[in-house]
Amino acid sequence: MKAEAQKSPEQLLLNWPVREIFSEEDFLLSSSNEEAVRWIDSWPNWHRGEEDFHCLIIYGAEGCGKTHLAHVWQKISDARIVRLRDLITLNFSDVDQFVYIIEDVDKNELDEKQAESLLHLYNWLKEQGGFLLLTASKRPKKWGLKLADLSSRLLASEAVRIKSPDDDLLKAVIIKQFSDRQIILSDKVVSYIIKHADRSFSFVRDLVRELDILSMSEKKKITVPMVKRVLIMLDEK
Repeated sequence: MKAEAQKSPEQLLLNWPVREIFSEEDFLLSSSNEEAVRWIDSWPNWHRGEEDFHCLIIYGAEGCGKTHLAHVWQKISDARIVRLRDLITLNFSDVDQFVYIIEDVDKNELDEKQAESLLHLYNWLKEQGGFLLLTASKRPKKWGLKLADLSSRLLASEAVRIKSPDDDLLKAVIIKQFSDRQIILSDKVVSYIIKHADRSFSFVRDLVRELDILSMSEKKKITVPMVKRVLIMLDEK
């Protein structure tokens, strides 16, 4: 018997495809992210008083919408999304793209080559009149950067935080994440989740995922009792 056939329904459902929507129309605007959205909307006119800047840093808790907002800006600016580790082999002299996005900059500690490459990109884009968008979970001051020149430049960049969600945004996030999975919840279930779930984007994402798996494995719609079961399970982890 093949190994795949021996897996439980729950295991098989873990890889069920989820279609995440990153269009501008689907971005959820609220007081928690309005400052970040304002900077995205104002590009390429990034000014602080009489000072221009070319590097914007958006930071916040996992799942808060940084990637979605970065993809919105990518479509507006035609930016090139690159991974930090790929900067090391990027030959800037052969590139005519002057708008870049690098996500999760603080996910791992930058080694010496990565730090030097990011500094090179920062300086090169400034010389070319280009722009750079970075996303991270923490403010630049807490990244532990060891390269002094890079640290000073990023600390001088504009950094905006996406805050914890208010009720309206939390409701919109819940509805959107279930909608990405082609699931429509009753108002009663949504209200219960808002009242009892931890107020973090990452927790809501985990809750949605576990509810989807349980609903599909039991072939039942998502109800308040099912939400209670999953909340208890997540609380015990």
